[in-house]
Parts: sequence; C-alpha cells; structure tokens
Amino acid sequence: MDRYDIDFEIVGKAAWLWGCSSLHKSWPISIFHNNILPAIIHKQYVLLMKNDYPVAWCSWANLSIECEVKYIMDTNSLTTDEWVSGDRKWFIDWIAPFGHTHELYQYMRKHFSYSLFRAIRVSQNSPTSKVTEFHGGKVDKIVAKKQFIQYHYELSEALRNIRGEYVDE
Repeated sequence: MDRYDIDFEIVGKAAWLWGCSSLHKSWPISIFHNNILPAIIHKQYVLLMKNDYPVAWCSWANLSIECEVKYIMDTNSLTTDEWVSGDRKWFIDWIAPFGHTHELYQYMRKHFSYSLFRAIRVSQNSPTSKVTEFHGGKVDKIVAKKQFIQYHYELSEALRNIRGEYVDE
C-alpha cells in the first residue's frame, strides 16, 4: 500500500460508518482494509455528509470479466489494481447506518445516470447472498435489462469454464 496516496481523513470517516453499521461492525479489519482503501485510492466512492458528519458511503470497483469471476468466487480476493481492471461496475460497499439509504440511492442514480451496477447483497441474518442490479436514472429499463442479461450470460460462461478446469484435473 505504500505506493499509493491515501486520504486518511476519508479512511476515518469510512471507519466510523463501518463501525456504526450493524452489518459491517463485526467484520474483520482485513475486510475493511480490502474494501475501503482501494476505493479511496482509486476515488471510487461517495461519502455523504450531513452537518459535517458522515452519514452514508458507497464504493465500487470497475472489473474485467476475469476479476468479476474472482470477486464472485471470493469477495475478499481483489487486489487494489484489480479495482480498475475493466468496465463492469460492482458496488462493493453500501453503508447507511442512520437511514440515509434513499438519499444515497438518489445521489447514485443522478451522478451515475448512464451507468449499470451490480452488487453482491448480503443480509445480516442469512448465510447466503444474491447478485442485485442497479441502473442510473437515464438508462432505459429495456436497455438495462438486455445488458444485465448479457453480463449474466458472460459471467455464467466464465464460471462454467473455471468449473470445467477443476473437473478436468
């Protein structure tokens, strides 16, 4: 990490939100390190402030198909450089412990109005997760649906190819 310029004031604000989140606060510090620092280094985050206090955080990675497969297989596996490996946007963290989820959602739809994002959604009380899809406010819903179907197909094929490699060995 020493070759990167890190804004430690932002790290502190993200850490405070992380610690206030009922989902995130019990996670190991290594996950914080893997999820927060690359976002700050690559400026792939939004930090919403209210009255000089952080209230919400969103971070994303722009992945290649190869890194997307790696992320799906292990959400803690991405290196800092892999966060900018392609054009397939994935939300990494969405933290709004004080009820500012809607404000963060509106901000993202407005400022990324032509973007498509996916996320691995986890629930505090569930051992499983699911992939969810989001699109900017100016993306046509039919166009978004077609692109998400294409992303799903490409990801499924890449995962099948990996699984085949393990089966053949």
